Amino acid sequence: SDPATIDAFLRARGIPFEFWSMPAAAVALAAKNRLSDEDKQLLLSLFADKLTEKATHDGYKSSDVVAIRPDLPNVDEALAKFDKVHFHDDDEVRAIVGGEGVFGFIDDDGRQFTVAMQPGEFISLPAGMWHWFYCFDSKNVTALRLFRDNPSWVPHYRDTARGQPHARPS
Repeated sequence: SDPATIDAFLRARGIPFEFWSMPAAAVALAAKNRLSDEDKQLLLSLFADKLTEKATHDGYKSSDVVAIRPDLPNVDEALAKFDKVHFHDDDEVRAIVGGEGVFGFIDDDGRQFTVAMQPGEFISLPAGMWHWFYCFDSKNVTALRLFRDNPSWVPHYRDTARGQPHARPS
């Protein structure tokens, strides 16, 4: 649970991880039951310096906000697309600003590991990395997403068992 330990572990595997300061206005927005388009734009503006830094340094051209909530129509079907082992042709970049979720990965030697993500944590999964994502039972996560090209990823699935969801450690 120590950010420096998590950072070292992930960076050794080519996965950038950072902790971003959370402005009070971002915390309040991410806690809302629904985010309007205006709310999402405000969230992006609150992180404009970080997003510009990532664009300049890593070539990301656009960003948006995704807000998963338990009462969204078809939320289980939407989440089911992410919880199977897959990879993308582009990086998968997330900054969690509200709620929590878990990224799972398959290391080069086949070992699996998970990272519980919470507000203020930024992660960038390299293109081609086998991974999955799931929410806790709360099904509540708000994240900034960064894109090099158009804002979509095509998942390439494989038939590999993955670790099972678990409760977040205290």
